[in-house]
Amino acid sequence: MAKVINDANIAEVLASGKPVVIDFWATWCGPCRVLGPTVEEVAEEYADKAIVAKCNVDDCEDISMKYGIRNIPTPAPARKMIKCPQKTGINLNLQEDRQRDRRTLLIGILAIAALALAVSAYAQVGISAGLTSASATLEDAAKDVKGGAVNSYHVGLTYKIGIGNILAIQPAILYNVKGSNFDVTKIGDTKLNFKTGFVEVPVQVQAGLGIGRIVRVYGLAEPFVGYAITNEVSASGAIAAASDPKKTWDNVKNRLEYGVSLGAGVEVLRHIQVSVKYFWTLSDLYGTQDATLDSIISGLGDINAKNVNGISATITLLF
Repeated sequence: MAKVINDANIAEVLASGKPVVIDFWATWCGPCRVLGPTVEEVAEEYADKAIVAKCNVDDCEDISMKYGIRNIPTPAPARKMIKCPQKTGINLNLQEDRQRDRRTLLIGILAIAALALAVSAYAQVGISAGLTSASATLEDAAKDVKGGAVNSYHVGLTYKIGIGNILAIQPAILYNVKGSNFDVTKIGDTKLNFKTGFVEVPVQVQAGLGIGRIVRVYGLAEPFVGYAITNEVSASGAIAAASDPKKTWDNVKNRLEYGVSLGAGVEVLRHIQVSVKYFWTLSDLYGTQDATLDSIISGLGDINAKNVNGISATITLLF
């Protein structure tokens, strides 16, 4: 129940150490009587935390003047609150708070819906596929393609969010096969080839210039993260005839990969993209968990790359 404040007890109430909230009211004030049940509800709810009190302005003119009470009840958004020296008051107008919260929630939902509609007007879903080469230069990669030496690939789904012809963000989920090799110099010209398949999530950021809907040329930066789900080791050279490709994880030190790509591309009629990029994998993928075994293996030859770098070419169809 709300405590009744008057000239005789207000000093004692304010000295209690608890937050104090006073509802200034009058018997002739219709809105004050409507608010009365809410005040009692708050007084009961916060009984252990604060003092919720009522003050009749007709009986306590000095108190009303001291705290500048000119209208009752005080208009929204907040009712008049008296603060203890150590604590702040509590908003009494719960009904208005709840209505305001509902309005805020509704406005938030509408804003999100409007943003989603605006984004969807520039969004496209697509299919991506392409070849991945471990070569360090475009010339070497082209030679590998012509000679049939490229057997790594990537394929998956993408989602483009464009802002005119200037900017675009294009995340994707891909199955990306990459690889390296291990030259076993102690056994003739033997080479072990590593081919690892990753579930990969790249997020491509594009910036470029275009001519209407006809063509757009862009540069791209693409951080990516992935996890290896397949791995195959095959041999070439002196022992190739006696060794079949083997599915194993013995040569994989870390199945988690992360890195970044840089490149360029062209988009035609807003539906066809062709891009070329160089990628750097920053995590060490190949090796063993045992440092001693790693040392022994290093004595037999050289792992050309403990991580995977190279060049990839991609064609994307957007719908």
